[in-house]
Amino acid sequence: MLRTVLQGVLSVILGFVVVVAGVLVVQSIWKPGITLWTRPAPATESSQVAAPSVPDLLLPPLTAPEHPSARRQAGDENGGFALPDRGESYLEILVDTLDADRATDPDRVRRTLEALQRLDAPDPRIYRWLGALYHREKAYREAAVAFERAVDLDPDNAADRFNLATVYLVQERFPQAIRELNRVIRLQPPFLDDAYAYLGYCLHAMGDEKQARKAWDVCLQLDPDNPVARRYSTIP
Repeated sequence: MLRTVLQGVLSVILGFVVVVAGVLVVQSIWKPGITLWTRPAPATESSQVAAPSVPDLLLPPLTAPEHPSARRQAGDENGGFALPDRGESYLEILVDTLDADRATDPDRVRRTLEALQRLDAPDPRIYRWLGALYHREKAYREAAVAFERAVDLDPDNAADRFNLATVYLVQERFPQAIRELNRVIRLQPPFLDDAYAYLGYCLHAMGDEKQARKAWDVCLQLDPDNPVARRYSTIP
């Protein structure tokens, strides 16, 4: 009997201990101020996150630039208005301005021309004017380089070819001078007599007297008063 009573008391005590232990465990987990998740408070001005940026607009795919002739045709269809080829147009405007300033500010113009030459700007006037400057200063190597580039850019310009030929002549590069003078003659410029006169001089310098006299004869037929042909054609 006593044994049974003791077992019941022990069971009650053990149950009480288990309940207390459970309470303690729960309290250790759910401490004041600690929660598993809380709803965030509304953002203030200082803590507000910036809104996501709007995606960039998709641009149309790039296309190959129009050929200048097509652009000119579009201009004709639109009453003569068309966007110019900007690079070449700006260069043309710049060189036009330099042309107007050559007499009033030659030093600045020369510096600009030489800067454009270093950039290999594609306007033959740059090299034409530099060639003339260098020729005047007897800097014939630089003059030849300048006129050669002018001829590359404008192959049908007889004046540039004639100037290049005269530089070759001064340098005694007679085969090159003859080549250029023959090309000048094929272009039939107004100064055709001078081309034949200098051609005769180059042929004479190379020892081809027969061809030299033929050239001088043609020159004098074109202009009986040509000073070069009159001077050299009388050489025995």
